[in-house]
Amino acid sequence: MKPTRSSHLDASISRLEIVRVAYLALAWIFMSCLLVQMFLAGLALFTPTMDWSMHRTFVEFFAPIPLVMFLLALPLRRQRWLSLSLFILVALQFMTIHLAIPIIAALHPVIALLLFWGALVTVKRHPSGEGRTA
Repeated sequence: MKPTRSSHLDASISRLEIVRVAYLALAWIFMSCLLVQMFLAGLALFTPTMDWSMHRTFVEFFAPIPLVMFLLALPLRRQRWLSLSLFILVALQFMTIHLAIPIIAALHPVIALLLFWGALVTVKRHPSGEGRTA
């Protein structure tokens, strides 16, 4: 039996649904990782026996997530720029620490707030259309 045009359409819709679910799962994971990262910064700052190594190491695991989200968003035609801006903000986070210029380093917590806000917006306005505010 030869596949019909509608079966091809159903298959592509199914693939898009998988991409939507993967995108949303990554958005939630990214937002959760940001919360953990902020907690680790607080631990390093307010606990005398802690150092910054956990904060520095943990970010390496979740920093690429916005780039993967951007790639997943390409066929969805939504949220591309939001996920790309999250990736750019992550890159700026690394720059603020590695440049070691005090006034630039002071932007590190500000960018962290922007990252969290962007992650929250991403979760609220995910590509499946649910959870959008009017």
